[in-house]
Order: sequence, then C-alpha cells, then structure tokens
Amino acid sequence: MKYLIFIITAVLLFSCSKERVIKVKTINKVTGAPMPHVTIYIIEQFTNNKPNKTVFDGETDSNGDLIIDLKFKNNGKYIIYQAQVENSCWHNEKSVFLEYKENNNVTFEFAPCAQLKLKIDNVNCQGIGDKFVLYRKNQIGSIDGNFAWEHDGCAFWETNGYSNVPMGKKYYRWEVTRSGNTTTYYDTIYLQEGEQKLYEINY
Repeated sequence: MKYLIFIITAVLLFSCSKERVIKVKTINKVTGAPMPHVTIYIIEQFTNNKPNKTVFDGETDSNGDLIIDLKFKNNGKYIIYQAQVENSCWHNEKSVFLEYKENNNVTFEFAPCAQLKLKIDNVNCQGIGDKFVLYRKNQIGSIDGNFAWEHDGCAFWETNGYSNVPMGKKYYRWEVTRSGNTTTYYDTIYLQEGEQKLYEINY
C-alpha cells in the first residue's frame, strides 16, 4: 500500500509540471549582428504576498544564443527578462511572459549608442516671418522627442553638448518658410556605434 501511495504521489507531482525549452536570441537591431553575453533571468511570479523567485540566470553565448530547459508548474507564472546591456540606447522588450503550454522563442533586440549634436542656423534670414520646422526619425522606428521642432525668425540654435542616441540611420525632414513660400528638404545620415557627430542644418 505504501508503494502504491508513493507511485500515485510521484505521478501527481510529475503531472503538475512540464519541461519546456526556451530559446533566447539577443541581437543588434540595426545591424542584425548577435549581442553576446547578455544576462538573462527567469522569475516565477506569485499572486499572494510571497516574493517572486528567480529560477534561472545565465548569459547568451558569443552568437547571442541561449537555450534553457525549465520545468513549468501547472499554475506557475514565469517572466523572462534581460539585464540592461552596457552602452545600449534602445531595446525592444524588457520582459516577456512565458507560455506554459508550449516551448518559447524569445528575441531581445538592442541598439548600441552613438553621440550626436545638432546645430541649426538661418544663414539666409529675411526677417521675423521666416519659419523652420524639423522632424527627425531613426530606422528602429522611435522618433526623437516625438514632436516637430519649430524656430521662427533669424534663428540660431545648438544643442547643449552631445546626446546619446541609438546607432544607425537618422532621417531628417525640415520645412523652411520665407515670404509665404514653403520648401521641404530631406537628408539621411548614419551613425556607427560609439561615433560622435555634429550635424548642421544651414538654411
């Protein structure tokens, strides 16, 4: 009878957990290259006052890959998240809920930093009626400041030092209005990881 109870208990315990495979990929969003040695954590969340528990921590390899075998409890809730990568100015997800019923593929994307300084000068000013409007966007989809910058009259403007920005392409569009006529200009620049650049618009 004791053996029967032991067997039933073992079966119940086994049925209450499922082993799943989690495949993690960490990449540079701009170049597609792997981002190696990113620290990855998995925590188990609890609905009561019991503190969350870290059930895994490890690093992606030189190819930005990490394969994790983890036993999921039937009622367990698990979150995978990445530690902030040094010199990264953007990432797609900080944390992801893991699915109990299936294996999981998780990709964390990053964009390393460059430094940019902006200088704007109305070198052909005709007076207070001049208007300048600037829009900026980068290739990973985020818009710097999420608004247009407007300068009226004989404007001269320069950012206070260099700002950390995601590496990659930056798209510029600006509108210059003089004597009631508006002309639109476009430009694209590329910033390498760690590059420091001064970008000037003389209009």
